[in-house]
Amino acid sequence: MLNGIGMKRFPTQSPKSIRGLTLLELMVTVVIAAILISLAVPSFNFMVRTNRLITHANEFSTTVNLARSESIKRGQSITVSSNSGTNWSNGWVLTITSTGEILRRTPAMDGDTTFTSGSNGAVTFDSRGFSTLGSEETFTLCNANLTKGRKIRIAVTGRISVQEVSPCA
Repeated sequence: MLNGIGMKRFPTQSPKSIRGLTLLELMVTVVIAAILISLAVPSFNFMVRTNRLITHANEFSTTVNLARSESIKRGQSITVSSNSGTNWSNGWVLTITSTGEILRRTPAMDGDTTFTSGSNGAVTFDSRGFSTLGSEETFTLCNANLTKGRKIRIAVTGRISVQEVSPCA
């Protein structure tokens, strides 16, 4: 409709006809949101644990690669050793073998993670970048809450390979 001036008239609403959210609608929305969040949290925890495991494997591989390259660069033996025997979960340290100078230290992992080697608590690289172990060394990285883990192999030549293993044992 047009009034006498040529403008269109809009119907006016009384305050009683304007509606917002009722308390019941708000409560239903909160309950639905809580249900959706409770379904998402376990998946998020799984993703966090998996990413931590991958990060630990990458950190160890980086340390071993650094040891190998430093042994070649410095022309002397470099050792990566566990802080406690064959249990690498308590962290590891990168040192110059002859002087004991620490080049890098890695702290312990969280309580659910196990990181063990097949036989040794140390890996040493000679001045040519070769492992002094005499054979391939295998490390296993697992988390108690995951079925898949990581297996890290160090060849005599110093080459590192990381692969997913399932089940993790």
